[in-house]
Amino acid sequence: MKIKNQFICSFMTALMLCSVTGCSTSHSSEISNELHFPLAGISDVTLSYDEEPITFYKADGDELIVKEYMTENQTRYHADVDQDGESIHISEGGKPLFKSGFTRYIEIFLPASYAGALTITTTDGTIDLTDIGLHISRLRIDSTDGTIKLAEAAASDIYLSTTSGTLKLGSIAADTIRIETTSGDVTCDKMAGRVSYTSTSGNAHIKSAIGSGSYKADNSGTLSVIYTKVTGDLSFYNKNDDISLVLPEDLEFEFEANTKNGMVDTTFKESITTDGRTTHGTVGGNPSVNIEAETKNGNIEVSQ
Repeated sequence: MKIKNQFICSFMTALMLCSVTGCSTSHSSEISNELHFPLAGISDVTLSYDEEPITFYKADGDELIVKEYMTENQTRYHADVDQDGESIHISEGGKPLFKSGFTRYIEIFLPASYAGALTITTTDGTIDLTDIGLHISRLRIDSTDGTIKLAEAAASDIYLSTTSGTLKLGSIAADTIRIETTSGDVTCDKMAGRVSYTSTSGNAHIKSAIGSGSYKADNSGTLSVIYTKVTGDLSFYNKNDDISLVLPEDLEFEFEANTKNGMVDTTFKESITTDGRTTHGTVGGNPSVNIEAETKNGNIEVSQ
C-alpha cells in the first residue's frame, strides 16, 4: 500500500508539472496562432511582447496579420487582443511556469497602406523591420535588451528607446526624432528631422543627417555625426568621451566649443579664437545657425 501511494503521489506531481510547463516534447517552433485584423478605421496599433523576436513583413492585402510560432501550442499561450474603437492592442499570452525549452517568435504582416500610429515594445527580443518601409503618423519602439533593426521609417514623430540593446537604423525621417539609450549603441545611415538624442554610455554614429538637434551623452560613448544640411541650431554634450562633427562646406554659423580636459580641433581655425577652455567665433559673413559642443573629458573635432 505504501508503494502504491508513493506511485500515485509521483504520478500526480508529474501530471501537475505537465499542466504548468506544457510538457513540451517538440524542439522546433511551429505556427500555433494566426490573427487577422482589417485596418479600415484603425489609427493606432500596439504590439507588446516580452523576450520574443518580432519580425515585420509587408502584407499582400489590407489586413494586419499576426503569426505566432511556439514550441508548444496551447490556447493560453496565444496573444491577448484588446480592440477598442480605432485602436488595436496585441500582447503576449501566457507561458509555462517552468519555461525551459519553451520558445516563441512572432511574424507581423503590415499593409503598406496603413498610415496610423505604431507602437512596439519588448523586453529583450529583437525587433526586425528591415523587410518593410514605414510611412505612418507616429512610430514608437521600446526595448530593454533587444536589438532594434529599422530599414526605413517616415512619420511626424519617431521615438526609439533601449536600455542596453542596439539600434541599427537605415533611413528615418520625422518632424521630431527622439532617441534614448542607457548603454546601447546607435548607428544610422540617414536621419532627417529635429533630433533629441540622450544616452548614458552608448556610442552614436550618424552617417548622414539633415536638420537640427541636441545630442547629449551623460557619461561615456562617442558622438559621431555627419550633417549634409543644417536647418537649425545644433548642440552636443559628451561628459567623458569624444565628439566628432562634420558640417556642410557652405554652412555659415556661430561656433562655440568648451572642454575641460580635452582638445578642440577644427578646419576653420582662421575664423575662431581660443579663450582659456572656450573656443568661439563666426564662420562666414552671414551666420544662420548656432553650433555648440562641450566635453568634460574628451576631444572635440569639427570639420567642413
